[in-house]
Order: sequence, then structure tokens, then C-alpha cells
Amino acid sequence: MTGPLTRFGIDSESREQRQDKILAGVLASVYQQVPQSVLGSVVGGFAIVASFWQNQSQGLLIAWFFAMLLESLVRLRVARAFGRSADTVSRVNAWSLRWVALSAVAGSLWGLAGVFFFAPNAPSQQLVLVAVILGVAFGSLTLYATHRPALSFFLPLALLPLIGRLVFEQDPAYYTAAIVTLAVFGCTMFFGRSFGDTMSEAVKNNYENEVLVEQLVSQMRVADDARRAAENATRSKTQFFAAASHDLRQPLQAIGIYVSLLKRRVQGPAEPLVGNLSSAVDALSTLVEELLEISRLDSGSIQPQQQQVLLDDLFNTIEQEFMPQAAGKGLELRVRRAGFAIDSDPMLLMRVLRNLVANALKYTREGGVLLGARVRRGVISIEVWDTGPGIKQLELDRVFEEFYRGESGKAEGGGFGLGLSIVKRICSVLAHPLIVTTRPGSGTVFRVEAAVSASPMRRTPRIDSASEQQIRALNGLTIVVLEDNEEILNSLTRLLRSWGADILSSTSFNSSLVKKLGLRNKIDLLIADQNLGNSAVTGVDAAFRIRSIIGFPVPVIMLTAVQGLDVIAEFQRTMQQHLARNPELATVIARSRVEEPKVLQKPTTTAALNATIAQTLGLSNTPEGAPRPEAVPEGGEERVR
Repeated sequence: MTGPLTRFGIDSESREQRQDKILAGVLASVYQQVPQSVLGSVVGGFAIVASFWQNQSQGLLIAWFFAMLLESLVRLRVARAFGRSADTVSRVNAWSLRWVALSAVAGSLWGLAGVFFFAPNAPSQQLVLVAVILGVAFGSLTLYATHRPALSFFLPLALLPLIGRLVFEQDPAYYTAAIVTLAVFGCTMFFGRSFGDTMSEAVKNNYENEVLVEQLVSQMRVADDARRAAENATRSKTQFFAAASHDLRQPLQAIGIYVSLLKRRVQGPAEPLVGNLSSAVDALSTLVEELLEISRLDSGSIQPQQQQVLLDDLFNTIEQEFMPQAAGKGLELRVRRAGFAIDSDPMLLMRVLRNLVANALKYTREGGVLLGARVRRGVISIEVWDTGPGIKQLELDRVFEEFYRGESGKAEGGGFGLGLSIVKRICSVLAHPLIVTTRPGSGTVFRVEAAVSASPMRRTPRIDSASEQQIRALNGLTIVVLEDNEEILNSLTRLLRSWGADILSSTSFNSSLVKKLGLRNKIDLLIADQNLGNSAVTGVDAAFRIRSIIGFPVPVIMLTAVQGLDVIAEFQRTMQQHLARNPELATVIARSRVEEPKVLQKPTTTAALNATIAQTLGLSNTPEGAPRPEAVPEGGEERVR
């Protein structure tokens, strides 16, 4: 049979050891009551001495009272010694014997009083004697009954001599008194033993509870250590992925640019091979970005920037981005706009909708996909419907797991099974409930719920995205490129030169670059990595210094593996530091605040880079009439060492 002690592994303790600990607890309760019992004994003894002083031998009274005081003093010293003892368990039997001996002595003294001070011819004094002895016996019941052996010695020694003295008088009245006292003695012994058993059981339960609490604290300590170890492991993983974020994106960025240049120049039989290479690079970049994004979401390094989001603006972007893909598969992509505004992070919410729409188009073979929003149960429900094969009920709980694609995903091919995992994590970060319902063979609905924005609705300008066929020429523009990685610097400068730009490039911000900047008539744009190798000057620092040298806020694009929010935060801190050092620059810095850098995450596509440059410099959003890229004369480059 197993109990709480066995269940928590305390059964390794022997029965004798457990009994010793319980007995030590009982004696602790006993010795705590000694001062009160001593006070009762002294008061009772003084009452007897005062009552019999005139009719009994005064020497006998003094000797008896002195013995009572001596016993009380010894009892106090023993109780004090017990309280100070560092280890009562190992010597518990000795402490028990001492208490039983003291109980026997105390009972004997009260028994002697009942024999020697009994006065047959003084009824009032007899009444005092019986009342005091019974009062002390009953008043000390909890003290002696707590430890059964002590009760077995004290109570008989204290009351039986008095009962014998009453019988010795051979008087019917005394016989009656003796019978009543004997009955009281029997009841007291019975209830005292029951009280002792109850106290022992209470001490035992208290001891077991303390042991269980100690075990619980120990388990909590182990769990806390495990939690700290897990937190340390999470921090280590976060640091690893932070380093991997930079180290993986750097070569992928260079490879992507080189493949883009290769696609523009290769013709003939090698062209399909370059196309396959480009697709492989895009897939690798997507996988790396998704893995790093999952790591950032799990580590909490991605924090939402809540603001008002106009759903129609997001829907417009989604429609423009996915309409060609839907048309290419013979599907209908419908977007229902309703003019709703919610409070969310537009970048993260856009990531969610892109993944959901991309998944819906991927697994739908006929019919179409619907993106819309409606009021549902008092909140805005953003919904993506498809007419695909649906999800089996057995797979419904697993579709959000990493690398799980299910039967439909395996049949369609492509993808890594990370899209819905990212969607689930982002919705958790945004505190937007994510609901999925499905009917196998009929389609699936993903719903993202969000509260209606409490702020007045405000319109935002629409920004069009560029495709590979919308590359803008950069003829006549001078661009400074700062990149510590030689491969990326070489590939990036070649790409920009192929678009017609003149390039001033360097792997760091140094004195040679400062001299070259002083000789330039104009600088149109700065493209910089945030981390410039071992240089103490970051991309943000370089942006402020170049603007100071040129004399106006040169537009800046940060092409970096560092998170965009971190880059903008450092830009704002640096701006405040400049303002603190030079308050007279307030007007310039106020203008610079408007000229915050655009941030592109590595690895990015050539189309995204070209579109960002065009947007930053205010180039035409319509490429019609612009010369074809292959007809643009290549720009020049000046490399600063």
C-alpha cells in the first residue's frame, strides 16, 4: 500500500526513524506547556500550605512545598534544555524518560499531599485538599496526556492515594466520595489516552505535511533550476540565431545578386540552368528567412508595433501581389473590401495574410480564393476562403507544426511546412485569435480575429510594388555603397552599375572615403550595411557623418541583416545624441527625422532593392517609357580602400 510518504520517495526512512521524529514533535508540544503547568502547581501548593498551616505540621508542609518548588524548577530547566537542544531526535528516548520521571515525581508529591494532609475532623480543609488535587490533575491533563507514558504515571500516583485515604476512613460518605473520585479517575484516564492518541496523530500529520512541503520545495527548486537552464538554452539559441542571421544572409545576398546579373546576361542553352539556379536560391533564401523568423518569434525578439491598420490597404497589396499567380493557375482571386480599421502591426499582419493567401492558392486546383473581412461576434474577422481539398480532421491540430505538410502538401509539392507555423506564432504575438474550419473536399477557412480600432480612421497613401519587369534605370545618380563583405560589395556595385548609377564604394567609413566625399559635387543616395565589420562606425553613424559632410540629409537605405526596428531605434538615439551635443542643430535634426533610413532585410531581391531606391528617390512609379535595362549604359565605380 502506498501513501503520500511512499509516493514522494520518503519511504526510504525506517519506521524507527519516523517514530523518533514524531515522538520528538510530541515532546516539543509537551515541553512548551511546562511554564503554565509550573504556575498551576505552585498556586495549588501554596493554597494547600495556607489552608493547613494551623492544623498540620508546619515542618512537613514546608518540606512538601519545597519539594514541589524543586520539582517545578527542575521541570523548567529540562524544558529549557530541550528547547536549546540542536538535535532532539537522536536523543529523543532520553528526553522521553526525563519527562516520564518528572511526571512520576509530580504525581507522587500530589499523592503524598492527599495522604498526609487529609484532615477527617476538618471538612472545609478536606474540601480544599480534594479540590486542589483534582484541579491540578484535570488542569494538567493536556500536559501529561500528550505523552501517554507520562499520563500513566502521573494520574494514578496523584489520585489513587487520595482514593485509598478516603476508603481508609471507613465511612459511608467517604466511600461515596471515593467511588465518585475513582469514576472520575477512570474517565480522565480514558479521555486522556484518547487525547494523547489525537495529539500523536496530529503531530504525525504535521510532520508528514512538513516533509511533503520540503519535498515540494525541493521539486520546485529542481523545476526552477530546469526553468533557468531552459531560459539559458533559449538565450543561447537566440544568440546563435542572431549570429546565424547575419552570417547566413550575407552569402545569400551575394548569391542572389550574382544570379540576378547572370540571368540578365546568359542566353542560349544555359538559360534554363540559370533559371533553375535562381529558383533554388530563392527557395533557400525563403527557408533561411522562415527559420530565422520562427526563432525570433519564439525568443520574443519580435515585438509588435501597434497602430491603426486599414484592411483595405492590405487587401489592395495582397490583390496586386497574388492576382497574377491566381490567373496563372486558372483560379479566381476575389477581394471584398469593407472599410474596416483595426489596431495591429501592419507588417506582421501582412505576413499572416500573405502566408494564408499563398497557401490557399497553392492547394486550390479549381474554383478560387476569397479574401475578406466582416463583423463576427462583435470583432472583425479577417477571412481567407478556398475551394481546395480541405484538411482532414486528424490533421487539423498538426497543420501548425513545423515542417508538417499533410497529404495535400505532399501531393502539391514545394514549400517547407513552415508557413502556418509562422502564422500561428505571429497571431499569438499580436493577440489575434486564429481559427480554422474545414470540410474535406469542399475547402478551408482561416479566420484572424481583431478588435475594431478605437481611433478615428485615417487614410494612408498606397505604395505599389515592383516586379522584375519594372526595373528603373538609375542613369546620372551617384550612390555611396558601404558594405564590409567583399562579395556582397562587388555584386551590389555591379548590379547598381548595370542600372546606370555611378558608385563610390568602400568596406568601411574611413578617412579616404571622407576625402572622396569632399570632392564630390553631389551624392544622391547612401546604401549601407548596419554592421561594418570591425569598424567602430555603424551604418547609422556613417549616415549622419555623410550628411554632415555633404550638407543635406542624403537619402539612406540600410541593406542589413539587423532587424529594422533596431536600426530605426539606433538612428533615433544617435539623432538625440547629436541634438544634446549641438542644440543649434534642432532645425536640421527635425528635418533628418523625416529622412529616416529605409531598411531592407538581407537577403532581398533585386526588384525589391530597385523599387526601394525608386521610392526613396521619388522616381516615377510607372516604368513605361523607361529604357530597357539592357539598353542602359553601365555606370562607373570608384573603390575606396
